[in-house]
Amino acid sequence: MGPKALLFLPEDALKDLLHTLQEYKPFLVQFTKATNLVSLLDLINTQFRTARREENEQNRALVKALPAVERIIAQAADALRRPGNPPSPGVNALFEGGKEAEQQMYITYGNGRVYLITAQALTEELNEKAVKRMRQLISGTQVEVPGLNVGLTGEPVLEVDEMDQSQIDTTRATIVSLIAVALIFIFGYNETGRPIKATICLLVGLAYTMGFTTLTVGHLNILTITFVPILIGLAIDFGVHLITRYEEELRHGRSEKYALERAIVYTGMGIFTGAFTTAGAFFAMAATDFKGIREMGIICGGGMLVCLAPMMTLLPVLLLRGRQNILDHELGPVLDRQTAAEVDRRARLENLWLRRPVLAILVILLLSGLALIPARKVRFDYNLLHMQSAGLPAVIFQDKLIQSSTNRSVLFAAVVADSLAQATNLIASITNLPSVAGVESMTEYLTEDQTRKLELLGAVKKVASEIRFEPIDRRPVDLLELDRSLYSLHGYCSLAAEETKDDPALHQELLSLQQAVSKLRSGLLLGDGKAVSGKLAEFQQALFKDVRDTFQAIRNQDDREHLTETDLPGPIHNRFIGVTGKYLIQVYPKKDVWGRKEQREFITELQTLYRDVTGTPVELYEYTGLLRLSFQQAAWYSLAAIAVLVFIHFRKVSAVVLALLPVGFGSLWMLGIMGLFNLPFNPANVMTLPLIFAIGVTNGIHILNRFAEEQHPSILARSTGKAVLVSGLTTIAGFGSLILAQHRGIRSLGFIMATGVTTCMVVGLIFVPAILNLLNRYGWTIQKTQRDNARSTLGREEPR
Repeated sequence: MGPKALLFLPEDALKDLLHTLQEYKPFLVQFTKATNLVSLLDLINTQFRTARREENEQNRALVKALPAVERIIAQAADALRRPGNPPSPGVNALFEGGKEAEQQMYITYGNGRVYLITAQALTEELNEKAVKRMRQLISGTQVEVPGLNVGLTGEPVLEVDEMDQSQIDTTRATIVSLIAVALIFIFGYNETGRPIKATICLLVGLAYTMGFTTLTVGHLNILTITFVPILIGLAIDFGVHLITRYEEELRHGRSEKYALERAIVYTGMGIFTGAFTTAGAFFAMAATDFKGIREMGIICGGGMLVCLAPMMTLLPVLLLRGRQNILDHELGPVLDRQTAAEVDRRARLENLWLRRPVLAILVILLLSGLALIPARKVRFDYNLLHMQSAGLPAVIFQDKLIQSSTNRSVLFAAVVADSLAQATNLIASITNLPSVAGVESMTEYLTEDQTRKLELLGAVKKVASEIRFEPIDRRPVDLLELDRSLYSLHGYCSLAAEETKDDPALHQELLSLQQAVSKLRSGLLLGDGKAVSGKLAEFQQALFKDVRDTFQAIRNQDDREHLTETDLPGPIHNRFIGVTGKYLIQVYPKKDVWGRKEQREFITELQTLYRDVTGTPVELYEYTGLLRLSFQQAAWYSLAAIAVLVFIHFRKVSAVVLALLPVGFGSLWMLGIMGLFNLPFNPANVMTLPLIFAIGVTNGIHILNRFAEEQHPSILARSTGKAVLVSGLTTIAGFGSLILAQHRGIRSLGFIMATGVTTCMVVGLIFVPAILNLLNRYGWTIQKTQRDNARSTLGREEPR
């Protein structure tokens, strides 16, 4: 306690302190003569023994002392039950004690149920080490104090824990998605060789992406760390389409080299266009103002192109080698029959909508109309608390703290004043705002008239100076002597209780003290003598030292002049007064400002008085708003980039429209499902907007590419349809693996993306071929630029 500490108390609190010291002075004078628990109890016993049946000063002092004696004895008994060093009793053991005193000593919430201690690392770089060290200290304390419910939370703790949890989630999702993708590939093609080769090329691409990320960004955050399972689901599609077309050409009797050339020329063009559209969608995210989104766009966009390289270079080399090619020749007739049967099954299924294109289109339009109804319910959830990992200890204790902060929010806005005069005026205006619960600032202490406080402080010092303590007894406690003193006190309480039945309050105090004495005596008898003696010695030394130190600090208080900035303790000065001499005003809201509406109301009112208000509520409001706007911009940028790339590929506006149909209707169905299950967008899953555009349009590109090659709307019966189906399933597996994440934002991203990919795939395989069938009847077609260019290399196409 510094020399000006008591000037921080309100004037009424100083009056109460003076009154308490004067009221307890007779007991304190007796207490000063005690050097240990035995001598203290003997003094109390002496007062009991010499008390007369009359109203006098000695009796009043004894009655006043009873609650303090009970607290001391109860704390001594509690110290015996605790392992490790006993907690310091504190000076409040003599005075008020209880929860009211503790709430004055500590920052408390929930009517004294939650106690808060704040700590800060020296620098942000040391946050992780500080969190680990704090947890070590907490663990050690819990060993010493069994049953202690203590936890660590706060922004740095949440950042560390969320990042650790994201690493665990991503590792799990990566393993699951890689296994799922490989199994889908293997079972979809009834072979292992070529799917494994594609998976190897995928791993090579991911390794390249790690290096690319290190060179370009240099770090990962909670969101960008998910790029691995995302790329697994997306980049494997390159191999799916290439291998599917390669095997189809082999089934038509072409040689391995010729089949590979046709696959690269015909399907490769779609693969390249699809890769660049998806990468373009990611790179569109890099054009936004939000750093986290930019990094996600750079990593995933670059990763798509990096993964494309081994798929189009290493994979073709691997496909020309291996036993699978020999088996294809040896088992040619068998494989042909299996392929024919599989194609026939897919063709029969596809004919359901190709033979009834109008009906298929009407059904799709009807479902889309129905999806509009729940889609209108989809909202954006700005509350970051709804995204966190529910089971993390830091989140659990954060929620407890928030739930218990009924009188004062844990969040506050920050207003900075250039002078004390400006700060005083701002505080006067801010406290009158309807949304403001209160403020914290050093201004009131530095500007108030403290003349009366200084007079009261002088009086307090005078009383304290009259109280001098004997040296503390540092020897082990004599348990026999202590038990004797306790036995005597128990008897005196019993006799006094009989005499005071006409005074219920005093009678109850005596009985309560008697019970406390009995509990301490039980602890003396049941415990190990040496250990009990040692613990009680530590307890009594801490008690007497706390009292001595407190009175010494009171005597050392400076009552000569008013409180100035230089008198502020270092941590308080550094928090409320900047290096440039400006003054911080912490403004606390009345309502829960985790919600968007409450944030807006609180911030708008403050900005009427101070435009440059900042602090956590303002940061959350601006952060989530900028995040949503950035992803909306990224969605439009990606849509524009996709349209340009598709137009360059097909050189036809109508082809662009057809390629975007899976995106439009698939996204609408996705929104309908979100509304049906009451799943909102949030700052984590809103990135689906640009991604679903790119992934959905890839299906349209491959379908139109095959239509341009053959001028026939049948897709599912061809290798392209199978590839679209398998690649869709692998993409669903990649994003779907994120559903296993504990982080609720990442989990919702996985669910929404898996849903969107599914709906876009269904629309692409049904709606687009049905429309192409109708258009084809009326003579609409796409120029076969790819085939014409390929003939110069491949020669005349063999009959199919």
